Amino acid sequence: MSVRASFRGLGFNPVQQSKVSSWLRLAVSSQTGGEWVDWVDVLNNNPGVINAARRPAVGASANGLPIATFATNDCVSVPLIANNNQTSRTGIAMWVRVGNLTGTSTLVIYSVGTGGASARKLFFLLDSAERVRVDAYIAGSAGRSFLSTASLTQNAWAWLRLKYDSLLGGDPNLSAFVNGASAAGAYTDVGAGGTLGVLPTVTGNLLIGNTNDSGTPSSFLAGDIGPNIFFLSEDLTAAEELILMNFERPT
Repeated sequence: MSVRASFRGLGFNPVQQSKVSSWLRLAVSSQTGGEWVDWVDVLNNNPGVINAARRPAVGASANGLPIATFATNDCVSVPLIANNNQTSRTGIAMWVRVGNLTGTSTLVIYSVGTGGASARKLFFLLDSAERVRVDAYIAGSAGRSFLSTASLTQNAWAWLRLKYDSLLGGDPNLSAFVNGASAAGAYTDVGAGGTLGVLPTVTGNLLIGNTNDSGTPSSFLAGDIGPNIFFLSEDLTAAEELILMNFERPT
């Protein structure tokens, strides 16, 4: 029996949403000594791997849901497979909580660096003003960046979603959503810039919480993610996003 079929009749579960292609779920992941050992992909035999020296702390939201607390050099490395590495249409969605950020903070990144990807593809970030930033690369270090106008509320949970759809053409390919609403913002060049199209094909790993899976932190996240990270193969309707937001919603 497939994972999706096993949940039928049990109330809503993200496996019932065909647009969810990869689902990292802390509720079924392992921990030891107050730290997360892995981050299980419910839909694929492809768990996030965590170096013993870089494990995020085990935490819980006010309503008791498991969360991962990142600091300093914490990092989760997830092998790239077809279901988390699309190039034409893709998306990432998660609950995030941060305080007063002092620099750029990594949420999810497909990039060169220790333990990372073979080339730059997508960056899902927060800047020092708690604004959502997403970068998409055309080739090498050239691409386009979107930065939201509004900042997140410090120490409050926010539902963040990155959307990429190469069929839209140019800058509209790349967008971000905050708490289910399209984020207003502006686009700028990254490196030499250019026109966004199909994303590069990359191999290796995506990284969560840091730009490097090493003892030298760089643009690390100081905050919480959880209980889930969803990777999407298609854009969500407003109704689909609301349902996904409310599944294991931390408070």
